[in-house]
Amino acid sequence: MYKCVDERGVTSYSDKPRPGCKGKEVDIGPIPPVSGEVKPRGSDVAGQEAEFRRRQIERGEADARDEAVRRNECERLKREYARLQFPGRLAVSVDAKGERVYIDDDTRQKRSAELRDKLGACP
Repeated sequence: MYKCVDERGVTSYSDKPRPGCKGKEVDIGPIPPVSGEVKPRGSDVAGQEAEFRRRQIERGEADARDEAVRRNECERLKREYARLQFPGRLAVSVDAKGERVYIDDDTRQKRSAELRDKLGACP
């Protein structure tokens, strides 16, 4: 690299010396790593490539797991939303006496709105 200072005092760097500039060749080295350890480039390119591919495979598997979880959650939300759309009373649980507990219309509408919002992110 060449450092060049022009007549206005502006400093610039280039890979070739410029005519009419004051300056000289400078050796610009890489920035040292945060750990402070400078490791020479290894000749183990095959090992680095294998490590890179291993990380790619792991990332792909993690993405596939995340996608499966998301699909399952979307299917569950779709089933619940469809259940809420049926007319008539809807039993949501059974109490301690063994009697059915029904959902009221306001709660039903609020839950339907919540599910519609969440289903917007589903495929």
